[in-house]
Amino acid sequence: MAGSLQSNSDLALMRLQPLVQDSAWQCTHWNNLLQLGLPMGTDEDWKYTSLAKFNDVDFTSVKSTTVLSKSDVMLWKDDGYRLIFIDGKFASDLSDVIAGVEIQRFEQWLKSDESTNDAIRPEFTSELTDATAKDGLFITIAAKVTVDKPIYLLHFSNSKVGEVTSVRHHLRLEKLASCQLVEHHISSSDTQGVTLSRLSTTIADGARLEHIKLIEAGREQYHLAHNDIKTGRDVNVSSSTFLLSGQLIRHQLSTELGDVGCDVSFNSLALPTSSECFDSRTFLHHSAPHCHSQQLHKIVGLGEGVGVFDGMIYVNQGAIKTDGQMDNHNLLLSTKSQVNSRPKLEIYADDVKCSHGATTGKIDPEQVFYLQARGIPKPLAEQMITKAFAAQVCEKVTLNNIRQYLLQHVTQKLECGNNV
Repeated sequence: MAGSLQSNSDLALMRLQPLVQDSAWQCTHWNNLLQLGLPMGTDEDWKYTSLAKFNDVDFTSVKSTTVLSKSDVMLWKDDGYRLIFIDGKFASDLSDVIAGVEIQRFEQWLKSDESTNDAIRPEFTSELTDATAKDGLFITIAAKVTVDKPIYLLHFSNSKVGEVTSVRHHLRLEKLASCQLVEHHISSSDTQGVTLSRLSTTIADGARLEHIKLIEAGREQYHLAHNDIKTGRDVNVSSSTFLLSGQLIRHQLSTELGDVGCDVSFNSLALPTSSECFDSRTFLHHSAPHCHSQQLHKIVGLGEGVGVFDGMIYVNQGAIKTDGQMDNHNLLLSTKSQVNSRPKLEIYADDVKCSHGATTGKIDPEQVFYLQARGIPKPLAEQMITKAFAAQVCEKVTLNNIRQYLLQHVTQKLECGNNV
């Protein structure tokens, strides 16, 4: 069984201990979590993201009562392969078989290849998810295989108060493989449940990946996620994350560029409104020379929403010719909305080109005036400017159906966001 709690500072974690699974590997992660403790407001990395409500809830694993049919999970008009999870459990009867792709269930790959589970920078969410996950998939794209249609990794949840859904996935692309993966989390419940999600990815030499993540949690739901990407040589990766709805969303993306010639693009868009708090974090480790990275992260604050961006580019000694750019731009549409931005660089190599920039402000009145001068009413002008601001991230998505879905969601949220 998992290790025992040792100090008063860990008492809040007692409410989570019943969720811990009995495998030796998962108990190790629980013990790691006990060493970390529950993040408090004094922790700089959790300063704006409070887990205080964890002290007041007795947690249990989600009791699945959701019943879905094939038609319920056909979210997109375009064709694609679907891998379906309902309340944290794989629904094989609703999922597709994919040529050139090997899929193992969580309990199988946990026994055979634990090394893939190691986080680049372990922290509260990664350790808690690894300790409590009950299901997930190990997806392997064989060498030189190009998956001909997008893979939709769809999660439907209806967790109630205190119920926790915990899923753990791993994606492995072998040499010269290529795929598009859409990771989508949807909750239909407006009660205070919790989703824990973790996807680790290893990408071999010459492989290509486009990863798109959408988080649509219920009004009172918490969604805590930690994704990792580890690359080989000459890898091309794009990952775009969209924090769309939920009481609290915290998403961490950690990446290690492990060999030369990698080209990566990381993007995110957060749309917090009402009392929502959306926290987007990236850690990019340039450990090899001659790699390029480009990042664009945006937050649109509505109502009383709180947005957080925290990003780090870390360049190892010897990682010469690194080219890394990280931009964070934030727009406040309400006097009560807040954004906290912390872009950072740590560089220990010569002959590199790295920079970061951050801006936070309101809509430019000159832009509004320009549109009004052409007969466009002020409210519509402001909405057009905001949509264009958010669309810059949406346009990074190459899948047209997903891009249109995102643009529609942005429009809907802007129409009611400051009134929620």
